[in-house]
Amino acid sequence: MDKTVINQRFIMAINSLLKDKGLTKTKIAETLGIKPAKFSEILNYRMNAGVELIAELCYQYSFSASWILNGIGPMLEPGELKGRSKPAIAVAPLPDFPLTADGVCQMFMEILRDKDLRYSEQAEEIGRLKERIAQLEREKAASGSSALDVDTARSAHAG
Repeated sequence: MDKTVINQRFIMAINSLLKDKGLTKTKIAETLGIKPAKFSEILNYRMNAGVELIAELCYQYSFSASWILNGIGPMLEPGELKGRSKPAIAVAPLPDFPLTADGVCQMFMEILRDKDLRYSEQAEEIGRLKERIAQLEREKAASGSSALDVDTARSAHAG
């Protein structure tokens, strides 16, 4: 693990953040909990980013620690990106298949399987949520009827 190479990837990640017009070096430094002067030293290659700073960058802005530390995988974690001025999504890279008819078909089949799996997981979650709503409605109805019984008893007792 070469600290200089890790620092270069850290700076690449910061530069990608600076393309977001809502982010500045000062704002990023503040979010990372580092003084702007020290942040500037790192960005000008006079200091290396430490483990804690890299971890905070990954946490605050959805960067992949594996990419920053080892150069493995995509720069960003797939999914909704944190810390941007506008909502953004990082998409997982497509599987590496040969660009032949069979390879392209294989790639699309893999994408379809992944989509089907996500739909199945979402359908299960929707089923659980529907059941929870039904349970809450039953509890609400039961507590409402017991409130009516108490009111009826009070009326009968008062009369």
